[in-house]
Order: sequence, then structure tokens, then C-alpha cells
Amino acid sequence: MKPETETNLEAAASVAGDVIGDTAYSERFVLKILLKLANLDSLKDEIREKSFEDDLCTLWDMTAERDVVLFLQKHDVLNLFNFALPVLETPRMIEIIVGIIGNLCCQRTAVTNLMKMENFLRLLLEYVKSEDSLVLIQLLRLVNSALFLAENDDIPKWMNLFESVGYSEALYFILKNSSHKELLVTAIENMNTLCSYCNTDEVRTKFYTHFVNLEALDSLTSAFSEVIVSQKDSCEREEIERVLLISLQITLNMVSFENAQQIFCSCKDSIQIMIKNILVYYEDKLVNQKEIDSDIVDIIDSTFTIVNLLKLNESSNMDIYFVSCHNMWKAMNVATKSHLNGNSDFEDSNEELAQLTKEIKLPLCNLVCDYILKCSESHLLTVLDAVNGDYELILSEVNSEIQHNVSKRTADYRSRLESVNS
Repeated sequence: MKPETETNLEAAASVAGDVIGDTAYSERFVLKILLKLANLDSLKDEIREKSFEDDLCTLWDMTAERDVVLFLQKHDVLNLFNFALPVLETPRMIEIIVGIIGNLCCQRTAVTNLMKMENFLRLLLEYVKSEDSLVLIQLLRLVNSALFLAENDDIPKWMNLFESVGYSEALYFILKNSSHKELLVTAIENMNTLCSYCNTDEVRTKFYTHFVNLEALDSLTSAFSEVIVSQKDSCEREEIERVLLISLQITLNMVSFENAQQIFCSCKDSIQIMIKNILVYYEDKLVNQKEIDSDIVDIIDSTFTIVNLLKLNESSNMDIYFVSCHNMWKAMNVATKSHLNGNSDFEDSNEELAQLTKEIKLPLCNLVCDYILKCSESHLLTVLDAVNGDYELILSEVNSEIQHNVSKRTADYRSRLESVNS
């Protein structure tokens, strides 16, 4: 006896029109594929055929179209995949099916339907333990898309599923041990998505229990180093900047918990190296390439919060973040003067340059002053010597409380420097 799904598909195929919605794709072509997936007796033979794989890949490409997704949902494709997936034992077939589901999850209705199939979703999430990089990439993309469109009421369900399959352990293993660049970039994106949509008031305790541990930032900094340092030459500029930005966002999320300093104590050095790499990149972009990036404000603000929560400002060397921030401030100060003289090296319009300069200089001054205020005694004299004639200008841009505290701490040292200089 044929399954109901197969019978329905045969009936649909017999009356199908030529095209799907407003696309140029054939209904019959899609229905024939779905029929093959529905027939388990012949499916094991079908998956050995190259032509069947090619057809599935074509269907995968087609699911970028909304009308195709709606057509597949009309024919209950998620139930069909649930029915067929256990038979598809080869990594390539699993990759394609998970990739198709990932594309479906770019539509809210598909995500809603998937959330009603908890056992199937759990089966999909188990692939996070796969040893195949391409399967992992598609699964992580599926999770990213589904969480982006998930209803607030669905997030507790997601957290329960993550716990049940040991998702965080598997994700951190990927980040720490893979050298596959695309997988690492996708995994970092996945970690950022988890922080953005699962670290909410309602499930914050569960998020903390499952995701916040030493391995979180230990694995992130390992993946960051592999992508940004070891494989930088193979990355597009947009890809690099995305990894820089979201790695800092993830770190900020992780260290926002009360006992973060104790949890992440042993990976402070790797966090500092990551921060240094990020700031050196934007320093080069600003100082040497004369490009002002609006992301710098968020990056500096995030750095300020991270170094204070982890108390990195008390132990870090100047080159971790102070030097880059000071150099960027100097570049923005020159840009301000050049703007007034009408001969700026930056491509931005005068109005844009004035606004960006104003927005960027203050957080830079705050971070520089914070380091002066909290750095070790052994670093303070060297820092003041480096700031030298910029001291008063930098101090004039921060609020009165910071001015007072910095002036109080540096009074004796500045007197000594002035004596030496005189």
C-alpha cells in the first residue's frame, strides 16, 4: 500500500500546470522529485544515481524563490523529508536536504511548520555532531535562518532542543578544531545568532547554563585566529570585517554575566590578542587607507565594556588596545583640522566627515583615558610619555568626572615628566 503522501503527489502530478507561481520553474519537475523521495522502496536505488543528485541540487537552487517554497509547503515537504531522511545515508544527500530545509526556513511559514515537528527538528540538530564540514555548514545556516524568524514563544523550545542534543559542546568543538574556513565563518555567525536570539530575559538562565563556559570564548578565539590570522589571505574584505565585528559582539554577550571574570580568567590572553587584531585592522583602515568606518564606534564601545568587565585594562600591555586607539584619535584629530582647512585626505563629504569625526573621537578618548586611569604603575609613565602633547586635548573631550580622576592619578607623574623635559 502506498503512503498517503505518495498517492497525493501522484494525483497532483497528473494535473500539474507548467510553472510555479511567477517563476519559470516546472511543477511537474518538482513533483517527480518529491514522488521519488516518497517511495522508500526505490529511494535507496535512486540516491545512487547521479541524475537524482543533480535534480535535488536543482531543487535546492529553486528554493531561493519564495513561490517554490510555498509550493513545497503546499505538498507537505517537511513531512516528506522527515519520512525520507533516515534513508539518505550519504553525507552529500544529507547536505542537500538540510540545505533545502535551510532555504525553506528563510520563509516564516516554513519555520512555523518546522517548530511543530519537534522530533524532526531534533533529528536535524543531531547533525551538529557530523564529521562532514558541508553538512555542518548547511545545518548551522538552517539554525541561523530559523532563529532569525522564530517567534518569541519558540525560543524556550529551541533551548530545550539545544540542551537535549548537546549543541554547545558540538559547536565549540567545531570552532576549536576545524580549519575549514567557510565552516568556521558560518559557526561564528551561528554563535552570534545564538547570542542575539537566545540570550533573552525569558531563557537567560538556560542560555547561561548551556552556552556560557570557558570553552565558549576559548573556541571563539581559536576560530578567530584561524580565519583572521592563518587564512586571512583567502578571505574577502567584507568577510574579514564581518568576523571582526561579530566576534567582538559575541565576546561582549559572554562577558556580560556576573561571574564572567572567573569563568574566562584563563583565556584572557587570547581575548586580548583578538582585541588587538581587531583594533590594528581598523587602525590601518583609518590611519593608512584614510577610510572611516561607522562600525568603529560600536567596536570601541564594545572594547571599552569588555576590558572593564574582565579588568584587562589593569594588566594589558599598551599595544593591546591603547596604542591603536591613540593612533586613531590622532588621525581623527588631524582630519578635524584638515576639514576646517578644506583639504581633507578622506573621501567623505565635509558634513559626513565632521559628524563621523565627532562620533568616533569621544569613545576613543574614553578608552584612552580609561587605560591611563587603570593601567599598572609600571605602564603609566610610558603611556603618559606616548600621549605627551595630546594629553590636554584628549582630556578636554571626556566628561568632568573622568577628567578629575585622570588628572588626580597622573599629577605626580606629569610633574616628573615636565621636570625631565624642562
